[in-house]
Amino acid sequence: MVLPSTWTKMRAATATATAAGLLLLPTIPAQAANPHPTTAIVPHFKHIFMIVMENHSYNDLMYEHDVPYLHQLAETYGIATQYYGVSNPSVADRVALLSGTTAGTELPNSQTTGLTQTNLVDQLSSHHLSWGAFYQHSRVSTVQNPIYNYQHGHSTFLRFADIATNPQRVAHLHPLRQLTSDLATNQVPNFVWIAPNSIGNMEGGYRAPGQFTFQGAGPGGATPADSQLENGGNQFLSTWIPKIMHSKAWHSGPSAIFIAFDETSYDASMPADGFWLSHTGVSGSPVVAAGTNLSGNSHFLFPGGVDGGGHTLALVITNTPHHVVSSTPYNEYSILKTIEAGWHLGYLGHAADPAVHSMSAFFGPPTHRFAAPAIHVRTLPGYDTHLKDTPIISQTGPAATSVSSVATLKTSTNPYFVQGETHQVGATVTIQENSAGVLDQNLTLTLPTGGGVTFAQHSSPVGSTRISNPSDQGVQFAPSTVATNQVTLPIVVRSTVPSEAVITGLVLNTTGNAKPGPVVATVSTGGKVLGTVTLGSVGRPAAGTEPQMMAPIVLNGQMAFPFIPPVNSSKNGRFLIRVEGQYPTSASLDLNQYALFNSVTNIPVVSDTSLEITSQAGKQYWVQSQVRGDNRASWSTPATFSVSQ
Repeated sequence: MVLPSTWTKMRAATATATAAGLLLLPTIPAQAANPHPTTAIVPHFKHIFMIVMENHSYNDLMYEHDVPYLHQLAETYGIATQYYGVSNPSVADRVALLSGTTAGTELPNSQTTGLTQTNLVDQLSSHHLSWGAFYQHSRVSTVQNPIYNYQHGHSTFLRFADIATNPQRVAHLHPLRQLTSDLATNQVPNFVWIAPNSIGNMEGGYRAPGQFTFQGAGPGGATPADSQLENGGNQFLSTWIPKIMHSKAWHSGPSAIFIAFDETSYDASMPADGFWLSHTGVSGSPVVAAGTNLSGNSHFLFPGGVDGGGHTLALVITNTPHHVVSSTPYNEYSILKTIEAGWHLGYLGHAADPAVHSMSAFFGPPTHRFAAPAIHVRTLPGYDTHLKDTPIISQTGPAATSVSSVATLKTSTNPYFVQGETHQVGATVTIQENSAGVLDQNLTLTLPTGGGVTFAQHSSPVGSTRISNPSDQGVQFAPSTVATNQVTLPIVVRSTVPSEAVITGLVLNTTGNAKPGPVVATVSTGGKVLGTVTLGSVGRPAAGTEPQMMAPIVLNGQMAFPFIPPVNSSKNGRFLIRVEGQYPTSASLDLNQYALFNSVTNIPVVSDTSLEITSQAGKQYWVQSQVRGDNRASWSTPATFSVSQ
């Protein structure tokens, strides 16, 4: 699950939360105007500037505070809130943008050079339109010895045989510094492809500096490495967009800048998907057969289906500035279709599909800004009875820690479980190896039988890894299996350095006669017992001066956040609930980013949609409450939780 965090201005906005219960979002919500294609006409462009960025999801970009210039562009110009990559990885997306097809480059061991597909350069040349591709200086080269991406075969243009083998066309590839000169002398081609380096495009590399981390990107807890990449991308855009917009070329006729992120983020807990956070796609995304090895590891085979690039972001800036928010589904084929429509080039491949929408909406009238949607809160039936029947127990104290000779085991918190309730979220478990390879074969968490507490068999716990250097090999887990009293996470790759395994998404059922007290699980690997962890305690706390959070509950498309009201609170008291999220890799809680809603019930249930909750393995959250309108009120002790599905 992914909860949106907010932009830096969230704290100021909290004062205006209304009694109706609003999710405090930025001014650009995920679902906004223009759900259907518009009849606006794409202009005959004088210049088009194309900037392709890398590997960040919509939530990563729009609900974090590391890209303020990107947010400024989104609030001022055009934003596509439902933009998706055609596929994963980058080669397929970029080939799709230039040719209307992935040419099968999304498949392992596919041909990615010498492509014979008709491409945009062919179209531009036949219509006597000029073009140029401009590449930023490599992040590891020097001024004295500059290295440009295209010199090392990283140019998408050189993947097409009729460009790579034609010296006249290869001459259209330039260092980015050439664009500065062209802008100054008004010698700008009609079509301009701008390629940042691996810091400027937010991709990073496999070695520092700018190392991307699989679990790093995400709302509420980007790692320092990912923050470096986001800052680098923000700086690149804030440098080059003004250069373009202050040039004579920009004002010489209808012009546009397209900024598109080619695919979503990484998620190390999804190796069967090639470690991508999402494979969601829209029209034209390829369908890949079950059993395909997208991860490079034969233990993780793709389950089959659409191999899309996931929900990411595109911005459209025009030289007739106005703000447009469009929730029409778009992808790289949409950008190609828009370029072809403006210059009357005809349509290549999937750009000709009626289901692929052009981005003409951004050349039509401005749209209104939309307020954040109201969060509808309901009560969980039957829970109040279970709560009253559950005995009061003393405060459960700090999270449990168990130390053995080979590993340290600990949990995030010690949640309260109600008797007779199903799908209550247990604590996140971390296992720190004292030496490499401690976690071997199967990792199991086993509950004692007969205690009235079992694992929810419809849940899918996830094992992910935290290591000090992302270039090192941490332990890798296959998908988990869940039995009544045992969760098993197969280990398919052992660590080469001591690493910390993070087990999220443990969901528990309790019977009406479950024994009050701690719920203790035994942790084993390869048949060896490492120790025990406390996943929570059956029982409820006594009412105090502030609300007391219970274990959150997973419902079908919804979440319940129950709590014990404070002493002497009115029957229909008004409470404020705050939900935050981060990755286990984050060093500390990020209190700048959160979602808020109001409740008149102590058992509030909200939908995934209203809180922008989506499936994201490995994410952990915490939830707090306070009495609304009480100037003396403080936030309750947080209850942390993690849900994999």
